[in-house]
Amino acid sequence: MNPWEGWNMKILVCDDDQKALGRVTALLAEPCRKIQAQLTATEHPEELKDLSGFDLAFLDIDMKGVNGLTLARRLRAARPDAVIVFVTNFIQYAPEGYEVQAFRYLLKPTLEEKLPACFSLAVEEIKRRRQSIVVRSDGNMVELHLRDVLYFESNQRIVTAFLSSGESEPCRFYASLTELTRQLEDAGFLRIQRSYLVNMAYIQQFQYGAVELQNGVRLPVSAKNYAQHKQQYLLWKGQTTWRFF
Repeated sequence: MNPWEGWNMKILVCDDDQKALGRVTALLAEPCRKIQAQLTATEHPEELKDLSGFDLAFLDIDMKGVNGLTLARRLRAARPDAVIVFVTNFIQYAPEGYEVQAFRYLLKPTLEEKLPACFSLAVEEIKRRRQSIVVRSDGNMVELHLRDVLYFESNQRIVTAFLSSGESEPCRFYASLTELTRQLEDAGFLRIQRSYLVNMAYIQQFQYGAVELQNGVRLPVSAKNYAQHKQQYLLWKGQTTWRFF
């Protein structure tokens, strides 16, 4: 049985240089076949209308017309959990990747050597972002996609999951926050205080006494364990933010 069956992963490759586009797609052909992924390659990113279906994108930054950064902004808006890898000849573009939360940078001279490992890491990141848990809320079984959870708050064994979509109602269920922490410790969640378990992907600032999330919500951090929590957060951030290959 293929462990990837049913994933329906979609991968986008954009480069206005036909030769470079061919190199990337040739290197991805076999890995994509193994995981049954659908590969879309184009020299004309301006013709792409709907980006919401793509899980992973390899984008050249320095394209004429619609450059890679502009395309990455569109992709991030359409698909917030997409994994973005920039492919470039130029190191000086690296700081711009922070804006769109680029996962990795690949330098074109090292594609044959570095792309396979980068692809494997990107797929593992997609798996992590697709993780979910099933809870019983108001008598119904509800699937919570972890990528959508800002944080969990516990009050006398009633846990409330606050979601990234402001239009979605919080989901309440009975659980032990300690057990939930143990279950999600490898999924990017951090217990910052007795009552709060936070998705580190949404932390905007980590300060003494509080963390501020991307939506402006501030949550208290245990003063006693502040240094340990900050170290865990920085370690996680270092493992997940972009780097060169």
